[in-house]
Amino acid sequence: MALDHKFGANRDLGFYQRTGLASRRPLQGNGALGPAFVLAGLVIATMTAVAARATIVSVEPATATIYAGVGLPVNLLGLSIVKVHATVAQPTEGPGELLISGEIENLRDAKTSAPNLRLELRGEDGREMYVWTAKGPKSSLNAHERVAFRARLAAPPAGVRDVLVKFAEPGNKGAFTETPS
Repeated sequence: MALDHKFGANRDLGFYQRTGLASRRPLQGNGALGPAFVLAGLVIATMTAVAARATIVSVEPATATIYAGVGLPVNLLGLSIVKVHATVAQPTEGPGELLISGEIENLRDAKTSAPNLRLELRGEDGREMYVWTAKGPKSSLNAHERVAFRARLAAPPAGVRDVLVKFAEPGNKGAFTETPS
């Protein structure tokens, strides 16, 4: 082993070992590796967020709006409200009556419990005017079953623009809006 007196290094070792650059040399490249790892991480995170969206929404219900905004709605109940119609019946005497009808559909391949319905009347400015809960037609629906529901409100307030029908459980975003005719 020969010692280099000028630099105090071992001449038998290569340049990278003498100067301490040997440990850093394999990590140097053209710089494309870092952005590739970042891109791969973003792709994996996005795929996980899409695949686990039902779990994410069950933990944090406010994220349902984000998923719906990008075209990936989340339906935790497995139920849908469809064919909603709202009409105002005007008798010859008295204040009138608001009639709301529609159907609840089970989207699952299994029996699913059905919560009560929450009905909301909204005014011209979109604000809530009146809210009530109606009992659903059945407590549970069989696989892919569809069942009709009806609700009525005697003497609805004046200025109702539309009716919002959704499930009474908090955090559920599955709803349908109908303008009374």
